[in-house]
Parts: sequence; C-alpha cells; structure tokens
Amino acid sequence: MKHLLVRTLVVACLVFIAGEIIAQPPPAMNYQLVAKDPLGNVAKNRKIYTKIIIYQTAAVGGVKVWEESHVTNSNDDGVFTVVIGRGTKSATTTLLDIGQIDWANGPFFLNTKVAVEPSVPAAWWVAADNYLDMGTTQMLSVPYALFAGNATVTNVNTSIQPGPPNTFLITDSLGNVNWQTPQAANQTVTTITNFNLNLNVVGGANVSIPPNTTAIVTVAIPGVRKGDPIIVTPQDDYLNWAVYSAWVAGDDVVRIRFANYTDVPVAVLGSQYKIVVIK
Repeated sequence: MKHLLVRTLVVACLVFIAGEIIAQPPPAMNYQLVAKDPLGNVAKNRKIYTKIIIYQTAAVGGVKVWEESHVTNSNDDGVFTVVIGRGTKSATTTLLDIGQIDWANGPFFLNTKVAVEPSVPAAWWVAADNYLDMGTTQMLSVPYALFAGNATVTNVNTSIQPGPPNTFLITDSLGNVNWQTPQAANQTVTTITNFNLNLNVVGGANVSIPPNTTAIVTVAIPGVRKGDPIIVTPQDDYLNWAVYSAWVAGDDVVRIRFANYTDVPVAVLGSQYKIVVIK
C-alpha cells in the first residue's frame, strides 16, 4: 500500500546546512518533511525513500538539471530530512554538484517523490514500485544564495575613496561605482506612508491560501514605484499564516506572498495586515 506524505510549513522546508567556515556556501540544502499513512497517522520510525528532481524554466516541460535519490528514516514524530545536493545522483545528471546549476537563469522547480516502507517488512514491497509524486513547487529565494558563492564582481576600483557626507555608495550591474545623495537626505525624517487595507473594498486584498502552500495577493497602491522599500506587517500574531515575502511588482502595484501552515484552506483578510511604503 502506498503511503501519503505531507509537507509542513511549520518548519523551514529549505534551509542551508551550517558547516565549516568556507569562502563559498556549501552546495546543499536541508529539505524537511513529515510522513503520514493514508489515514493521516504519523509514519514514525520508518524507512523513507525520496527522489528529488530540479527543473529549469517550467514545472512541466522544463529542463531537468538535477536528479538524486535518498534513503533515510523518520523519527518518532514522522519527521525526516534529506540534504538536497548530497544524495545519490542519477546517471543522467552531469553536473558535479547543485552549486553548478545556473541559478541566475530561473525560474527553477522542485519535484519530490516519496516511498514509505511498510511498518511490517514484506518481501514483495519494492520502493521503485511505490513512489508517490508529491508535486512540483517553484523554488523561491533560498536556493539562489548558492549562486552568490560563484558570483564575482568586476570592473570595480578596489581603492574607493570616502564620499561626501550624507551620501551612499552605489554600484550598478556593470560595476560602476559612485556616491549619491539619498532622497530623504534633506528631510528631518524619511516619509512613511501607511496603507490600511479595507476588507470590503471592490477588488480588495483578501486571499485564500490552499493547504500547506503559499498564495499571492495583488494590491493596487497609487504612487508606489519599482524599487520602493515596503514592509508588510500583520495586525496580530496569526498562527495559521504568515507573510512570506512582498515586493513592488510595478507602478502602483504591490504583491504579497502569504504562507499557509495548516492542512486546510486559510483566508487572509485585507484588514488583517498593513503595507508600509518607504519613500
């Protein structure tokens, strides 16, 4: 009988391994999951077989850039961890490690397949015939820190002289360096505008998040521009969801990604959070 596996967002699913102090980040990531049986019971102290595939460009029809397999055991809570980048590579994977993936040319998508060995050993049970596809999700900001380990800075004068008072050192993609005066340098305080979102406005900022996943809400905010710093702050300590990330998607448009920590859909109301735009 195949066994069901449920990802949990209560813990970080993708985090970097803390290892030796080295010049570059280690080419590996922790991936933590919880195994359950078809009745929802925790599959504790069981042998878990996991396949990891990373696709570039698209979840369906994308280029498979990495594939590996793992064998591990769940603990008393059914939790198990695999280290992506340190499994057994498939014969079709030509890269030496996941640090060689061209993370700058995404997006990338992570597919997970899992087989949970029966609690009572059975000679007929073979992991290869019992993998369950847990779906494919887009890899967001965390893995891209691996790319920073391979990045280099060029065309930058290493003997940079101090700039004028109240200026910031600015660099661009070509490596040009100059000192610039910030927008608020001549003001007593930086202007902060609070937008209190109304749950009942037409085309408002409510969002329904599917179980154990994330969802994006688009909010129209006149006056925001690409590059404006923004902060999204909840009105309370909500135990079933949290703000995952937020950004200015374009002129007058803010997008917010919310994470649902539960096994049921969660509704986030526009009245439950504020957006702070710093100009």
